[in-house]
Amino acid sequence: MKSTLVLAALGALAFAAPVAAAELLTNGDFEATGFGGTGGYYNLGNVGADHPVPADFGWAVPVNNVDIVANGVYGPYLASGGAYSLDLVGYGATGGISQTFNTVAGKTYTVKFDYSSNNGIDNPTADVSVDGGSIGGVTGSHSWQSFTTTFVGTGAATTFAITEVYGGGNAGVFLDNVSVSGAVPEPASWALMITGLGLACAALRRRSAKALAA
Repeated sequence: MKSTLVLAALGALAFAAPVAAAELLTNGDFEATGFGGTGGYYNLGNVGADHPVPADFGWAVPVNNVDIVANGVYGPYLASGGAYSLDLVGYGATGGISQTFNTVAGKTYTVKFDYSSNNGIDNPTADVSVDGGSIGGVTGSHSWQSFTTTFVGTGAATTFAITEVYGGGNAGVFLDNVSVSGAVPEPASWALMITGLGLACAALRRRSAKALAA
C-alpha cells in the first residue's frame, strides 16, 4: 500500500511539472520570406504594396504595408537577427502585422521581441495588442532594444498584433525575433502537485507510526 501511494505521488508530481515553453508564432524572425531573398528591401502588404503577402510568410498585414529588410541595410545591424528584419512602414506613415492562434483560458503567455527604427525617422512608435487591446508599446531608436510583457489567455482564438501608430516618411519601427510562448502550469496541474505531496506525506506518516509501534 505504501509503495502504491508513493508511486502515485511521484506520478502526480511529474505530471504537474511546468511544461516547456511552446512557441505560438510562425516566422517570428522573418527569415521565411517566401520570395527568395533581397539585398535591400521587399515591400508587401494589402494596400499600395509592390507584392502580396506570401502564403508561407506566416503574418497578415492588416494595416497598409510593410517592408522585409536585409539586416543592417536601412537600420542598425542586429547580430542575432539573421538575414532579415521587418520595417513596420512600407509606403506611407503606418503599417502593422498580426497572427491568430489559440490560447488556454487563464494561462499566462510571454511576448518578446527586439526593436529599433529605420534610419529615415526619429522616434517612431508602435502599439502591441491582443484582440485589439493594448498590452504595451515601443518607441524605436537607432539601436536595438528588447521588449517583454505578458498576457492571460482567454481560451479562444487570439489575435496578436504590432501596429505602428506614429511614423512617416516610409520609415518605421524595425522588428525581429518576435515570440509569443506559454510555460506556466495550468491550475489542474497545481492541484495534482498538491495531491501528490499530500499522498507522499501520508505514506511517510504511516511508515513512522509503524516504526514507533514496533
